[in-house]
Amino acid sequence: MRLKLTSIKFKDLTPIILVMLLLFVSIACANMLIPSYGVIQIEFGIPEAFIAIPDSSFLLTSASFALIWGYYTDRIDRTKVIIAGAFSWTFGMMLTGFSTSFVILLISRMVSGIGMGCVIPVGYSIISDAIPPEERSGWFGTLAILSSISNGSGQALSSFVGPILGWRFPFFLLSGISIIIVFILFFVKVPQRGASENELLDLVELNLEYQYKISKADLSNIIKKKTNKYLIIQGFFAIIPGTLFVYFMTSMLSTHYFLILPIEIRLQTAAIFAGLLGVGYLLGNAIMSYVGDILFRKNKKNRTRLATACMALSIPFVLLMLFSIQPISSEVVTNLSYPVPIPPGETISFVVLTIIEIFKVSPSYIYYFIFGFIGAVLSTGWVSNKNAVMVDVNLPEHKGTATSFFSLAEQVGKGVTLLLSFSLISLFGSVFNMMLFAVFLWVPSALLWFLAGKSVEVDMEYKSTILLERKQINLLDFIFELEIQMDRATQKVQDSKYYILTDHSKFNKLLDEAIIIFNFCEKEGEYRSITKIERRARKLNVKTASIKSMANQIFKILKVEDLSAKEIDMLNEDLRQIILKISEGERSTFGDLQIFYEDAYLKIIEARLLRNNDLIKSKGKIQDAIKIYERVRNLLNERLEIVTENTEISEEDKFVNERERELLKKTSNALVATNTLKNDIEGVFKKLEEKGITEKDLRKISELTYEYNVNLYDVIVDTFGQDRRTKDIIMEILKEIDAVFNEYDKLKELELKVF
Repeated sequence: MRLKLTSIKFKDLTPIILVMLLLFVSIACANMLIPSYGVIQIEFGIPEAFIAIPDSSFLLTSASFALIWGYYTDRIDRTKVIIAGAFSWTFGMMLTGFSTSFVILLISRMVSGIGMGCVIPVGYSIISDAIPPEERSGWFGTLAILSSISNGSGQALSSFVGPILGWRFPFFLLSGISIIIVFILFFVKVPQRGASENELLDLVELNLEYQYKISKADLSNIIKKKTNKYLIIQGFFAIIPGTLFVYFMTSMLSTHYFLILPIEIRLQTAAIFAGLLGVGYLLGNAIMSYVGDILFRKNKKNRTRLATACMALSIPFVLLMLFSIQPISSEVVTNLSYPVPIPPGETISFVVLTIIEIFKVSPSYIYYFIFGFIGAVLSTGWVSNKNAVMVDVNLPEHKGTATSFFSLAEQVGKGVTLLLSFSLISLFGSVFNMMLFAVFLWVPSALLWFLAGKSVEVDMEYKSTILLERKQINLLDFIFELEIQMDRATQKVQDSKYYILTDHSKFNKLLDEAIIIFNFCEKEGEYRSITKIERRARKLNVKTASIKSMANQIFKILKVEDLSAKEIDMLNEDLRQIILKISEGERSTFGDLQIFYEDAYLKIIEARLLRNNDLIKSKGKIQDAIKIYERVRNLLNERLEIVTENTEISEEDKFVNERERELLKKTSNALVATNTLKNDIEGVFKKLEEKGITEKDLRKISELTYEYNVNLYDVIVDTFGQDRRTKDIIMEILKEIDAVFNEYDKLKELELKVF
């Protein structure tokens, strides 16, 4: 069953919905303290300049821990990570509700921030693996809408419920909801890493897991990727204007422009006027995310182009919106004749009447709404597409970490803005002037989006190439592993003949193990449409079961006590015929192992030939050789589990067994020598890096030297040898490469023949 608006299967929507709910609750918690600043300031007796510190600490802590959470999201089970993070901010919210001093409030917000730093990168990583590329803007736009609603919900709880039930109640309420969501997450399976990538769909269909995980070395690569770099930096600037609007628009309207309104409805009226901008923000995310997906299908650069255009166009409209804000006319109070005090039951009705009256007598607020609405719609062009672009250019095992870098930039921007907010107000003279200045920070953001548009297609193609290569490796590895399993089972059948006359239990055990393996390979071949393996496994399975059945019938007769010697000899002769039948059957692929062994050494020869043109490929060939040697060694160890002292082993079988041991010894020696070669080559790379020649430099140079068949050493010396002494040092280092290959020949057994 599929929903009409998405290609995602209905059953796969469960983890998406749960994670979105978790994000919704956590974001509501992030902004829930703002409307209660006044009450908290009075309760704890703190200066006005300190009131934003808990929220600033919350954001900065969240940003710092996002990097840690994001990294481990890409290394371990994401369900465990998100549950741990959710528990942290749930505990922090409860502690906030129980705060009895400003210090405890500060600590509780920091604990919540630790958990918040987890929920965003892990949540976005999980969701991105469930969403097809052509729907990413739409879904992330929906997330942005939910985030906006969540922001409003958190502030609404504090603004409307807080004054009635106390400012602590909303924190207890949301912590209870989050506990329920976390409990349900224990029983939900999240999508596999990379499940939504078009290049990896074959792996998903074959139920093969994408097993690549992030390493510490990948962190610098994520930051150095041009698209990531531009968007991370722009995130810092782009978030500041919105932060000021969210955190200060309500208080600015309430304390400076709506001051003549009765205190019972002043805050609520200001909150609604500030929230009117959210209408455009919500609609804008719905429109721009949909447009982003449509444009992406036409050109992969279009998401960045849309974000650039929208960010630039939103600036004049937001400025016009700010200039439309004026103190409301005293006619509002005169026309409505508010009772003193306003009864609590009539608060909502008077808020509605007041809003209508403001639009009547203060027309500038009509312009405020129109310009603010258009500016808010345009400002969502980057919001709804930034995460889609992030997913587009980053590998599956990098998504959580990349999201955490994005989150870090934005949260630092928010946190620094809040931390310095009162200093900025003093510097600019008013909240209004501070907001006016902040809008111009969208100019560098638009420029950075423009630069991202220049690099996004290249980064996407690079990612696609890597995923296609990894898919092929995974598929080939899986088929090769099935072949190894088949070979193991075939060898067990062959080994069983040594025990058919002496150890019936061992004979049956070997055949049972073979049948289990054949069954497994047959089912896997059928399930994954690998017809060749399926048919071969079925054929060998039937033959093995037949041999076992015939032999056990004879074993059963041999247990009869009154058999004559002649009858026993005849039955044993029948068993010998079964031995012949086994010997004539399919044998394990020892010859293939010889070919693999020789192929590994050919990789070393290729590495030697490539060293003068492409050091990176040369190093890769050495690593390929190590993998082949390891496979040959493991398979030989499996084959040699057989008890060779059995007197029933024929001369031919003994000869084969000796050759297997000989090949195992050669393989082990070659593996040690090749690992030494790899370590020595890596040592040379480190020495070159100490001289300022990084692996990235080598990769770029190698691409040219390999293409044009130019000597790599000469190019390196000419490029990085600033003076004669430096050139000599670099040349000496490069000569070590020849030396380590020569040393390899001394360690490596060169006799390739096995028979």
